[in-house]
Amino acid sequence: MREKDINEWPIIDPLPSYGRGRDSAGGRYSNLIMGYNLTDVVITGNNGTIDGQGETWWKMFRNKELNYTRGFLIELMYSIQVLISNITLVNSPSWNVHPVYSSQVIVSGITILAPVNSPNTDGINPDSSSNVRIEDCYIVSGDDCIAIKSGWDEYGIAFNMPSKHIVIRRLTCISPTSAVIALGSEMSGGIQDVRAEDITAINSESGVRIKTTVGRGAYVKDIFVRGMNLYTMKWVFWMTGTYGQHPDDNFDPKAIPVVQNISYSNVVAENVTMAAKLEGIPGAPFTGICIYNVTAEVVKSKKPIWNCTDVEGVSSHVTPTPCAQIPESPDRITHCPFPEDDLPVLMTLVLWTVVTTAFIGTAEGHRHYRRGGSETELEAFHYAAAGAGGCRAHVASLTDFGGVGDGVTSNTAAFAAAVANLSKVAYDGGAMLVVPAGRWLTGAFRLTRHFTLFLDHDAVILATQDINEWPIIDPLPSYGRGRDSAGGRYSNLIMGYNLTDVVITGNNGTIDGQGETWWKMFRNKELNYTRGFLIELMYSIQVLISNITLVNSPSWNVHPVYSSHVIVSGITILAPVNSPNTDGINPDSSSNVRIEDCYIVSGDDCIAIKSGWDEYGIAFNMPSKHIVIRRLTCISPTSAVIALGSEMSGGIQDVRAEDITAINSESGVRIKTTIGRGAYVKDIFVRRMNLHTMKWVFWMTGTYGQHPDNNFDPKAIPVVQNISYSNVVAENVTMAAKLEGIPGAPFTGICIYNVTAEVVKSKKPIWNCTDVEGVSSHVTPTPCAQIPESPDRITHCPFPEDDLPVDCVGLEECSFRRTKP
Repeated sequence: MREKDINEWPIIDPLPSYGRGRDSAGGRYSNLIMGYNLTDVVITGNNGTIDGQGETWWKMFRNKELNYTRGFLIELMYSIQVLISNITLVNSPSWNVHPVYSSQVIVSGITILAPVNSPNTDGINPDSSSNVRIEDCYIVSGDDCIAIKSGWDEYGIAFNMPSKHIVIRRLTCISPTSAVIALGSEMSGGIQDVRAEDITAINSESGVRIKTTVGRGAYVKDIFVRGMNLYTMKWVFWMTGTYGQHPDDNFDPKAIPVVQNISYSNVVAENVTMAAKLEGIPGAPFTGICIYNVTAEVVKSKKPIWNCTDVEGVSSHVTPTPCAQIPESPDRITHCPFPEDDLPVLMTLVLWTVVTTAFIGTAEGHRHYRRGGSETELEAFHYAAAGAGGCRAHVASLTDFGGVGDGVTSNTAAFAAAVANLSKVAYDGGAMLVVPAGRWLTGAFRLTRHFTLFLDHDAVILATQDINEWPIIDPLPSYGRGRDSAGGRYSNLIMGYNLTDVVITGNNGTIDGQGETWWKMFRNKELNYTRGFLIELMYSIQVLISNITLVNSPSWNVHPVYSSHVIVSGITILAPVNSPNTDGINPDSSSNVRIEDCYIVSGDDCIAIKSGWDEYGIAFNMPSKHIVIRRLTCISPTSAVIALGSEMSGGIQDVRAEDITAINSESGVRIKTTIGRGAYVKDIFVRRMNLHTMKWVFWMTGTYGQHPDNNFDPKAIPVVQNISYSNVVAENVTMAAKLEGIPGAPFTGICIYNVTAEVVKSKKPIWNCTDVEGVSSHVTPTPCAQIPESPDRITHCPFPEDDLPVDCVGLEECSFRRTKP
């Protein structure tokens, strides 16, 4: 925690490229964690927290009681080889992470949380820094989630240190009053070569915002953005040449900034006020703008859809039709540029993984070197590993086994041959199959032990729509039958049984289930068997699924069943919100499962924890337990963010969920069961949820779901107990809670603490409670009588502080290169 005594924060000099503090003239309060002229410095952890306790600073700033500029949580100046990873930053007085005058900086897997009305709580601000990599971060901010800077007016011009060679990928941002990624406005040293991809934003003001003004000088150029999904925005694109104040009156009015070569590709935006506000500088227009393959769903508004002045560019495949200054020119462009070369920071990393379980083995470091100069064309990439096998000794490409990535040729045989051949050497240091860029049509195939399936960037595994390529397999023994119909199941696209040390990862490659045909047959009741899933791993241990995108699954997406030590990290799952049963991630009779940094849009539950169905699950008797879910973003208008059940007849215990964001979803954490299920749902701990537009914040029901047959035991009454919810903020909800237990077997031990739900006017009761028992404190609106406010009895709801075994598993980063065949 940051010390609140202002005297503990000595005054330091202003940054030379700014000339003064940003809040006021003169110096700055020191930063909480600082480093100067350092080499090889790491700030990391097991998701520990740095709390800036910023409320006092924000109040003094608003009341103009500060004589100096507020400090940041982390500032590293004139430093090289920096890694900041796997920590949470909350309530910074001002900016959170500020690498300045530095190079070779990696910020990976961090969470930043600040109230959305807190002043200037930018997330990550590279400033006059080069070779910076920002990835897999989740940020809720009162200002820009990421802001790239390089000095202020004449001070930045004189200092003359640009920010350049910056990569941003797999970022999730919530910033209602600011930008997802901002360039400027303090950019007087220049900003060049910024590459942003796979960006998700919810309820943020603008996507990538360029802001500058006369007097800044320098340039913002060679900016490349692709793969953005934006939900509820004011502007998709915003550029302005009239933004920001000056440090003093000595700026040069002839210092005109140059903005050129700005590319945006593959952007989908929903519920936006305007497609773009592009306002250059009269006499110095912003040029070289390229916009390709963009769809923006604009709400009805009196504002113009596009507002463009003093800009020049070209566009293609853009909806709604752009302004005249960015004309549609499909004959001139088939894409907008995005660099394919690797920056040095992509090839160089020192990452130390501290290991406390036998899962990984001895702690060790791995240094990955940049590619050297050569006339031989090389392919090189990084991939994740977790398990005793670590990095793989044997690597092959699907093309080595006859694979053809044209989207038409079947690769079922190629996948089978590749796995069969690599399985022969996998025992000796592990094996990896690379799926290169292309569209690889295939039917179902199986994985093997000590094996990695790697999907390169722009690689798409396409599930065949030929139903004969999906052989029938047995129903799950804990279910007794298929879920869609009695009998067996169609096989899953990617399967594994009795495996150890198996990894499915990539450079954000895609697995496309092409589910529309399956959904249509299901709705028309034309299927005799249950639809398959995209990924199912059964009776397996040491599983890692990371850095891939799954789209259009026929049914569930990821299904670890009867498995343990499973990590699902940094994946994106997308399905139409009306698609049937397209659950995101469903741990089923599995233990020690870690789900983190995932973004899911689903036609059903984003995550559903299960453990068998009625008498079959009771007999199989394998619970789901010791499950951690953190930093999840979910959109599911008809279902839950996290569901427990309804198939839970093996039991569900010790589930820990934290830092959850949901938008336009039916309910937060939903417990669903019924008479005949038996078993239990107990020791469920949830904290720090931000929910926007929901039907119910809390929902529990003891009357949910059908039975596999008529042989269920009506005396098998499920037990639901010890359910804790803390630190929840919900906006635009219909009801605070619908809590309905079982008559004669109430749900007990419910604890609700520090919850604020903004309920819209409705004829429905705000709280609907029957057959439940519990306690609450600091809850608005006032809970039902069964969950009475008892601030004298509780000061918090429990959340375990111990680490589960799966929490102590580190992910090892490996690299591979070979001469292209």
